[in-house]
Order: sequence, then structure tokens, then C-alpha cells
Amino acid sequence: MAKKILAGLLTLALGAAGGAGATVAILATRPAFWAPAQAAPASVLLQRAKVQDSNLEPIADLVERVVPAVVNIDTVSKQRNPLYEFSPFFQDPFFGPFGFNTRQREPYVIRKGVGSGFIIDPEGLVVTNNHVVAGATERFVTLSDGKKYKGKVVGTDPGTDLALIKIAAKNLPILPLADHKNLRVGQVVIAIGSPLGLQHTVTSGILSAMNRMEVNPRVNFLQTDAPINRGNSGGPLLNLRGEVIGVNTAIAREGQGIGFAIPVSTLQAVIPQLRANGTVERPWLGVGLRDLPEDRNKMFFPSDTGALIAEVMPDSPAAKAGLQTGDVVLEVDGKVIRNFGEVIWTVAQRKKGDQLRLLISREGQKKAITVTLEKMPDRMVGSSEPQEESPPEGQ
Repeated sequence: MAKKILAGLLTLALGAAGGAGATVAILATRPAFWAPAQAAPASVLLQRAKVQDSNLEPIADLVERVVPAVVNIDTVSKQRNPLYEFSPFFQDPFFGPFGFNTRQREPYVIRKGVGSGFIIDPEGLVVTNNHVVAGATERFVTLSDGKKYKGKVVGTDPGTDLALIKIAAKNLPILPLADHKNLRVGQVVIAIGSPLGLQHTVTSGILSAMNRMEVNPRVNFLQTDAPINRGNSGGPLLNLRGEVIGVNTAIAREGQGIGFAIPVSTLQAVIPQLRANGTVERPWLGVGLRDLPEDRNKMFFPSDTGALIAEVMPDSPAAKAGLQTGDVVLEVDGKVIRNFGEVIWTVAQRKKGDQLRLLISREGQKKAITVTLEKMPDRMVGSSEPQEESPPEGQ
């Protein structure tokens, strides 16, 4: 009995001691089928190391895969020289050369710009921002392999700041578009651009917020803390699958590390129209809107929520339906309105011929009005985005 107890204590001691000795002692007491593991061949170990190294650099691997579909866009624009028109001496062949820069005496000045874009069709269709190509007389698209092509504008949409251009190339790599329903705040994102020719810039961060309409009420922008460098406008914002979730567009001047991208949902709605027609047909309500004053007591008929109609344009759908200056839009199609941007956003999601059911407050009395939207007049398509301080056009 004593010998059995002593043997048991010896086994426990060896197991508690750890190290190679303990392992050998324990394995020695096991049956024969507990054979030691055989060392893996060197080729297998090398393959495992490669897989581990690859898993350690997912962003680098992703960038290597998608960069061929990201392009650099150089633009040249010819603009009138304001100094030339300011003084006749700039035009005089005798007085002009004295005391003035030679370039100041030219009636036009040449300005160059840079931006980015990405390929969405193997036949050479490139997406970028409208502000990258707007006003340009020449556009040059450089691929990652150094090949350079002249770009032809297929269509532009100032309202969403998107543009589609075409280059004479085929069998090009493309970037797929993500499903906007799968976007989540907090997911890792990557911003890629090509502001310096072949030198791509890559930054990463997270998707900080969605549905940010402060930049442009017609677009529910994505917000990211991935830095958007100068010249990255028009480049893709990607998820870790290499799918486009947005188009890098703007940065916040008042804060660092705040960038905005046009969401893929807007891209999917606009690009087919640009491809087919060169423009986007926008629905038109025909009112100027403002937010309600913070001090509701300043209103003759206070309202907790809504958007104030500051202007009704003549012969517009709003005028035909009976909307009046001073009306407060409380609801659109049953949805409570909290600010004027929500009205603009709702109208932007409709099309010509659609009907909007508005619940308004007029002199304190609620009233239901139905408006049939019309096509926005061409003169208003390129108007600036609505501002809170002045009645906007084109809504």
C-alpha cells in the first residue's frame, strides 16, 4: 500500500514540476497509441509561415490587390485673367511689360488640378468627383502602370458631386461596389488616392458615422477618421473586402481627422443615369426652406418640429399645390420633419411625377396638402447647396 501511495506522489510531483521531464514521465505511463507527434516537413512549415505573415498584413494585401483600379486625374483649365480686365495697361504693348508680370498681361490663365478616381467598368469608365473635373478643358487619367490617357466626360452631377469619365482602354481591373445595407458604424475602412501621379496614398480608419447631411442635404454622407489627403478627392473608400463603400469627397475645416465620402447607395443611383443620359433628372418641389428659429417664442405660431417655407417659387409644384410662404412642414409622407435637410433629402429620393403628402402648419392650423413633383429646371441643377441662412433654390 505504501509503495502505491509513493508512486502516486511521484507522478503528481513530476506533473507539477512542468518542463520536459514532466512531459516524458506522463507520456511514459500512457498506452502505445499516444505516440509523439512527428515533426512537420520543412515545406509545410514554410507554407504555414507564409499564411501567418499574410494574416498579419491584411491591409497591405488588400491595397496591393485594389491599387491597379485606382487612377490619378490631372486637369487643365483655361480661365479669364481678372487682372487683364482690371487695367488697360496690361493690354498695352508699350506700357504692359514695365512693372508687371508677363503672365498678368495674358487674357487667360492656365490652372492645373489633381484628383483621384477609380475604374468601375473594364471598358474604361472611371468615377470621380464633379469638382475634380468641373471647368476643365483637358483631363488626363494615369493608371498605376504609368499609362496615360485623355479623359472624356460622360456625365456630371453637381448636385451629388459625382462625375463619370471615359478613357480609351479595355480589359481594365475594376473595383466592385459594396451592398450599402451591410455598412456598419465602427467597421474598418481604407481611403486610397493617387494625388501624385503613380504615388498612391493609403490611409485607414473606421466608419465613424452615417447619414451626415450637414455637408449637402441631398447626400447622406459617410463620415470617417481615415485621413483624406490633398488630391484624394474622387478616390475610393473601401471595406476590408476591397469593395467601394463611398467616394472620398471632403474634409472638415473645423476639425482634424474628419472626412466625408459620398455613400455607395448614392453612387448606385446616380452613375447609371450619368452613363445613359449624361445628367441626372432631379425632382422639384419649388420651395426655399429654413430651420425653425432656436427660440420658438419668436414665432407667431410656435411649433416644436418642422421646416419653415421661406419662399415659394412661381409656377412651381409647391405653388400649384397651394403651399405658401410661412407654412411649416411638419410631416412628409407620414414622417416627422426635424429640420429642412430632411425635406430636401426626402424629395431627392423621389422622381418626377411622384406625389408627396405634406402635413403643414399654417397660422397654427394643421393642413394636409399633396404635391406632384416635376422635373427640376436646368437653371437650378447646378445651383449651390441650400444654406440655412438664406432661401435655397432648386428644392
